[in-house]
Amino acid sequence: MFKKNAFENKSFLITGASSGIGVHIALTLNDLGAKIVAIARDEQKLEHHKNQAKNPENFICISKDLSDYEKLDSWALDLCKEFGEFDGAVFSAGISINTSIRSIDYIQQAKKLFNINYFGNLQILKGMVDRRAHSKEGSSFVWIASTAASVPTKGLCLYSASKAAIVASVKSIALEIAPKFRINSISPALVETPLLKANNFLQDYKKIADLTYPLGVGKVENITPMVCFLLSKDSSWMTGQDVMITGGGRYK
Repeated sequence: MFKKNAFENKSFLITGASSGIGVHIALTLNDLGAKIVAIARDEQKLEHHKNQAKNPENFICISKDLSDYEKLDSWALDLCKEFGEFDGAVFSAGISINTSIRSIDYIQQAKKLFNINYFGNLQILKGMVDRRAHSKEGSSFVWIASTAASVPTKGLCLYSASKAAIVASVKSIALEIAPKFRINSISPALVETPLLKANNFLQDYKKIADLTYPLGVGKVENITPMVCFLLSKDSSWMTGQDVMITGGGRYK
């Protein structure tokens, strides 16, 4: 694990920072000395987590719905100007929808899911790599994808497609923003999160995963160390990569 104050004088923007993987990353980076701009829809949850933070004065809560994505690039640019130069970001905001292609509102569901999982985070990234944002040289961006991108499950066509879009886009964006910035994605297998617990479909899948993952279903604390590594200088020769964390499960 990283040493105390490993990210002192660093600042990061985190989307999806009110629950699951996002909040664990935000609290861990804050504990390691970083200033965090935590973004999520639920302001009450954000404030609750701020009260849990080791350095609450460096845990800034901003309520924002990423589904309304069209002007998020300008909004993110304004954040950069307001809070100063960032050292990177973690894009963890996302939702899961299990539905059949035979569903009447399939396309509407697709738009809802892609707006948050893909377009919203993409627009914020666009704002942060804008020259006017003055993000710091060497800034690193991490986007949370999923193993569903390579091994889809019945009923998760839309979710899998959104995560596959992330993995593919990261490889291309990495070429555009190098050498000044880096970007990588992380594809976890099934991880215990509030999203998992609230989804009966995923609960059924968890029963299978408990038997097939050599190291069992993951926990959020299994993902955060890799995020910290990718944000740090220790990974300075890594960009455009998708890192799979699977508990030993085979996904390729």
